[in-house]
Amino acid sequence: MRTVITAAPIVEPVTLAEAKAQLRLDDDFTIDDDYISALISVARDRCENYCNQFFTEQSISLLYDVGFPTMVFLPYPNLTVTSITYTDENNAAQTLDAGDYIFDSLNQTVTFKSDYTALNYQINATTSAPVQIVGVQHAIKMILTDLYELRTETAVGVSLADNPAVKALLYPYRLSLAI
Repeated sequence: MRTVITAAPIVEPVTLAEAKAQLRLDDDFTIDDDYISALISVARDRCENYCNQFFTEQSISLLYDVGFPTMVFLPYPNLTVTSITYTDENNAAQTLDAGDYIFDSLNQTVTFKSDYTALNYQINATTSAPVQIVGVQHAIKMILTDLYELRTETAVGVSLADNPAVKALLYPYRLSLAI
């Protein structure tokens, strides 16, 4: 299974104003605004990868290079399935009708009602953020501070990716660590 972002988030968990306050930059200092905005996305992405969950609303596709099973356990929480497509035995793209599968949002599973012959399939979904992510927001600010101030991920032999304070903030949000 592979995950592909099909529509990036429109709203980040940390605003540009919050990031600039973290960096102790005046509001009228705007020359680095695009760079800081990019760092917010990079830091959020790092947090999402570490925690194995999404902290923004975005569209994703879960790509499976096998035929349909009876049931699929979705690898992330807080997903809403929007459609399921597949490649049939004639190599033609098909879309399942919504009535051909059951999406269980509580257990994050998709159960297929019939057997379909498919070379591969794709579950398209929308993500959503957990309600309370204050620790994640602070971790994002810490990561972007390191990246902004040092303009790199290493500082004389020390990797900032292993910042123990960031890991401690993110640890409660980590899910499905066996995946």
